[in-house]
Amino acid sequence: MTVNRDETYWPVVMLGVSISAFGAFLQFKLPPILPAFLGEYPHSVDVAAGFMSVFALVGLLASAPIGRLLERHALAWALGVGLIIAAMGILLGLGAPQSGPLMLLARGFEGFTFAIFALIGPVIANSAAARRDLGLVTGLIAAWIPIGQLLAGLLALAGADWQALWLINLGLMIPLGLAALLQRRWLGPIKLPTGATRSLKTDRGLIIGAGIFLLWSLQFFAFMTWLTKYLTGELHLSATLAVLAYLLPVVVVMVFNIGTGWWLARGLKLLPALVTALLLQALVWLSAPWLDGIPGLLMLIVFGIGAGVAPACFFHLPHNLAHVQAGPKAYGVLMTGRNSGVFLGPIVMAWLFQGSLGWAGAAFVVAGITTLAALLALTLAPRLR
Repeated sequence: MTVNRDETYWPVVMLGVSISAFGAFLQFKLPPILPAFLGEYPHSVDVAAGFMSVFALVGLLASAPIGRLLERHALAWALGVGLIIAAMGILLGLGAPQSGPLMLLARGFEGFTFAIFALIGPVIANSAAARRDLGLVTGLIAAWIPIGQLLAGLLALAGADWQALWLINLGLMIPLGLAALLQRRWLGPIKLPTGATRSLKTDRGLIIGAGIFLLWSLQFFAFMTWLTKYLTGELHLSATLAVLAYLLPVVVVMVFNIGTGWWLARGLKLLPALVTALLLQALVWLSAPWLDGIPGLLMLIVFGIGAGVAPACFFHLPHNLAHVQAGPKAYGVLMTGRNSGVFLGPIVMAWLFQGSLGWAGAAFVVAGITTLAALLALTLAPRLR
């Protein structure tokens, strides 16, 4: 498996995107049915937040070591291990939904697969990309989260309950495994380009990028985890309307993930795009306590635009820092930051809105966190020149 190709091999690009999107579905099959699930199995809010945050905790511990291992070993074994561990988690969750500890363990198994697939998906997709198509491929890679969210949300709207979503997740392993077998020659060891730029400047840039990804992920996953709960509990929307409102920014995110990747390949400056996206999301958090109805829907769209542009920039950042297609080690650094934010976001938001601040105060705090991410992004300017 080599990188820096002359022609893009799109079937392998889509395999890489599908692997990561499967990981996203593992995590995001829960939020659309969270109110109903908690109605049937009344876990505490803290435990419910842990059902999402445990993914990040596992990823936080595992992403960097997995990234280093993948630069020395074939990707096929990682894919097989990930599918086996995911099956264990799904089956355990189906068997013990009433037990908080066992459900957390089940989600932890799924989270380990998520950590593996979040790394190998982008690496496989990048390996099949020509330099001229790298921006578009980056945009497709960045869309893995909304693809998983959209699939889960549409199935929930179609009437699937939580057990059905878990079983569908299990069934998706079959076509994913078959597609990987058809493209197995792409799942060998990675041959990194010999001209890769390695410097302290690059490493520090990745660490800063991981810190920004942490802050962005904190606010985004706080938003997406608790949105349906907020809409049903505070705005008194029906479960169906809440899921529809949940899916609105998801669709916008996916469109702007891909669009931003396309624009990056055609000269869009990464840093201004990232800072603008972060400030847009901060604005939404600041205005959220006073918005409902049509203005609220419009701000969901604005939030989705910012949330679509930002991850495309994050996934393109290693290429801009090193001036070559990035390998799994670089993505391991970024994903460690992301997973830290995913771990903290749902929990921090739960603590804030349950405390004296309430939903409005919590929104102001998260707006400050998102603004801090924009300020930190500005420090990357010397490394991106």
